[in-house]
Amino acid sequence: KRRRRKRKNQNASSSTELDSLLEASSVPDSVSSPANPGFQDSAPPQSQALQGGPTSQPSQPLGAAPMPLEGGGRPEPVGHAEAGGSPLQDQTTGDAVLNGKGRDTPEPSKGRGTPQEGAGPTASAKDCPEKEDAAQGLEPPESKWGSEPQKEPQAAGQQAGAPPSGEIAAAAQLAEPVGGAGEVKAKTQKTKQPPASTPASPELCQEAETKEKTAVTADKAGGGEKAKPEGPKKPEGKDKSCVAAVKNEKEQRNRKAGACEVKESPLSLQERVTVYFHAIISKDFNFDPGLHKVFVKGGEEFGKPKWSYNVCEMHCTKDLHENGFLVEGSAVLSRQHLDKPIPYKYVIVRGKNQVDYEYIYKPQQSNEHVNRCLQVKAALLGAGDWHQYDDVVRMRSPGMLRRMMSTVTDGIRKDLVKGKQVAAAVMLDGIFSILQTWNAINVTSFFTQLQQFYFVVKVPMIYEGKAQPWHALQYDEKEVKRNLWEYLKKQAAPFLERSGDPSPEHGPVRSKLRMGLIILFAVEKFDIPLSENDLVLLCTLLCANASSPADLDSDLSHIFGTCQSWREFLVNLCQWCLEKTVDLWVLTLPVLHHCTAPSPRGKDSRKQPEDTWAALEGISFSEFRERRPDQTQLVHLMGEQRHLLKVDECLFRSWFSLVPLSNLVSYMKHLMDYLSDFPARVLDCLLGTCHRLQGFTEVFSRNLEIIEELFQMLLHLLDIFQDKILEEPLIQSYLTVCLKLHETICRITKDQKFYELPALSAEIVCRIITLKPLVVTEGPRTEARQNSVQTVYQQTVTGTRAWLRGIFQKSIFWCTYLSPVMFRYQEEIKVWRRLVKINFPVEYGWKESLMGDLEGRIKEEKPLFQISAFCSPHWDATGLEDSVSKCFEKCAIEAVSSVSQVNHPS
Repeated sequence: KRRRRKRKNQNASSSTELDSLLEASSVPDSVSSPANPGFQDSAPPQSQALQGGPTSQPSQPLGAAPMPLEGGGRPEPVGHAEAGGSPLQDQTTGDAVLNGKGRDTPEPSKGRGTPQEGAGPTASAKDCPEKEDAAQGLEPPESKWGSEPQKEPQAAGQQAGAPPSGEIAAAAQLAEPVGGAGEVKAKTQKTKQPPASTPASPELCQEAETKEKTAVTADKAGGGEKAKPEGPKKPEGKDKSCVAAVKNEKEQRNRKAGACEVKESPLSLQERVTVYFHAIISKDFNFDPGLHKVFVKGGEEFGKPKWSYNVCEMHCTKDLHENGFLVEGSAVLSRQHLDKPIPYKYVIVRGKNQVDYEYIYKPQQSNEHVNRCLQVKAALLGAGDWHQYDDVVRMRSPGMLRRMMSTVTDGIRKDLVKGKQVAAAVMLDGIFSILQTWNAINVTSFFTQLQQFYFVVKVPMIYEGKAQPWHALQYDEKEVKRNLWEYLKKQAAPFLERSGDPSPEHGPVRSKLRMGLIILFAVEKFDIPLSENDLVLLCTLLCANASSPADLDSDLSHIFGTCQSWREFLVNLCQWCLEKTVDLWVLTLPVLHHCTAPSPRGKDSRKQPEDTWAALEGISFSEFRERRPDQTQLVHLMGEQRHLLKVDECLFRSWFSLVPLSNLVSYMKHLMDYLSDFPARVLDCLLGTCHRLQGFTEVFSRNLEIIEELFQMLLHLLDIFQDKILEEPLIQSYLTVCLKLHETICRITKDQKFYELPALSAEIVCRIITLKPLVVTEGPRTEARQNSVQTVYQQTVTGTRAWLRGIFQKSIFWCTYLSPVMFRYQEEIKVWRRLVKINFPVEYGWKESLMGDLEGRIKEEKPLFQISAFCSPHWDATGLEDSVSKCFEKCAIEAVSSVSQVNHPS
């Protein structure tokens, strides 16, 4: 009889309390200084008198309709769970509906808010005579203004004056939040008191198994007595729900096993992806890493039923002081969920009966709750891990006035953006710390995590029924890029402030060149726009200070093995600098050349196009040198950085092709000391000149002097290095290049006045032919060299004779009735005299070949014309003993003899 009367009183009390739901959340206040508010509980709070202390949350207005469960299922009676040996007070069943239908939902204009999915409610339970049923949590009331974190209520049977939290172990399992529960079922569980040194959350230790299980009767709980351990009893009476709870006790315990600890994943290594969560717990939580815990809860992708399991426990890894605490943890996700949005949220457990869900300051646009959004990009997995770089985990700000002021001043949004910026810097610090130890694995991991970081932060995403961008935050990708660039510049600052590139003592990256490549990677991958000053900064970082190829290789070790498109990145940098006339890009070429195979040299040089020979493929170098015909400043820059030439064997060619024709002589003069150390580079000077002239169609007077000076410089180099340059393997290359140069000049020189150019090019060929190899060997190789020399000579003299015929196509003399015989081409005799002065070896017959052609041209004229021309005042042969004069004299004498025979045949 007493039992029935007691149960009747409990039902009446609980029925009254079910109408006292929590007041919906209001418009959030400024994020910068939110206090620790009460967290809404979807289960009806107990009266203060029964709980033995004040409730931590406001009650819902009377008449508020219960909220519907997300799954649409009909709610079932909620049982009581035992807490710390004191059972929660019995509650009514049946029509004590826990959904929102029929209740007065707060209007948005009143500043009410709704907990988002994941902001899980606390559990209440219905007391059985002998067994305790674990209560499923109920959905929080809906609102249009976002989500409010939940706070776990105190145990119903807690004695008056007992501490409200942190001392009594709760056995009630945190129920599945909105979007996770299809129905609410009564559960039976047995609990034990956890150690005081390890505070446990009601949601974490629902099913704590002990060797001695405790059962407490509802009478003692209702009377406020301290529970005493009893052996398990069978249910009395005909209470069907209690009988079902006893029968299903084992099944319910298995279902709730994940509430106490993070479960092991049954997935194999091939089926799963490890997700690492990184977040910052706001200081406003008063978070104590030694006492409190942080967990992640999420959708059914992490386990069914959704929002029922602790996905992972987050561990505090760094005290950020005024910015809070950095927490990190990991969970396992099936690969079948890659590239799919997954809702999740952070949960802070403070004490044994207080669970705080983070609050996301995103106004709701629908009845769906607002959560964080995880989307693992399969293309960015790298080695198979994913890093979710989140921002600040926040709690709801109290105070109607402050919330109204924040709405007017836009304070909340600004504080959220600032928090994202601070969190991004913290996360980037962690990513860069990977490079403290420079090896292939860490470098690869760094680039993978950097890309994952950008994917996560570039557009703020939330999950509100589906993944969607948080546009109202007004923090777009453009701003993210700007913040990232500022961070990268801060990392690069120590290298730019020091001279001689000493390694920063405490930075994660200790090489200026490595830092430059990291920044270039970010610029390319994330499409960060750069100004002229930014390009100067980047080129300065990418200018190597190595003193040898081995030093450069050591500096770049591992980074080019990360399977990235480094050559494309560096070529693009060069193109950007070309467009904005930033000349420092020429100092980055050693890095570009290092990441590609060197251009083949030697016998195939003449077959390579200039961009291949100069290792400038993909760069508009010809436009660069033509756009600015005078590059004196560029030549000086190259001279100042000549140490790079000893690091990169292709650099001399590249710079040669970048310097305008008018500055090539100055370029070679500035680098004369380098050429003396590497005389073989003279071949590059010859070949580079040949490539340059092949682009000409004709020589004009404006560049005649420039080309003449260039050829004279080449002859000078051949003279001063004649004892050093002709190594056996390069003999054929020298011969081939010089012949090609002469043929090119003969092709583009179409005016007899410019005859000095073919003469100089023929003289270069002559100089190579007369040089002796550094090592003289006997045998087939020597014979082959001699044959090559003979072949080159024959082609040279043939080309010269063809050029002469081309410019002297008409007869050598001309006359009229009123004028004496004159030379048709005023410069013709000078041309012949200049060419025959070239001192080819006598055995080759250079002079004889040319004089034979001149004699033939003279004898084509009439004998009288020959005599008249020789006697003409235009012909000055006085004191000239050269071959041309002798040839002309010979022809004139023969002409006189011929005329005499005609006039006097006898």
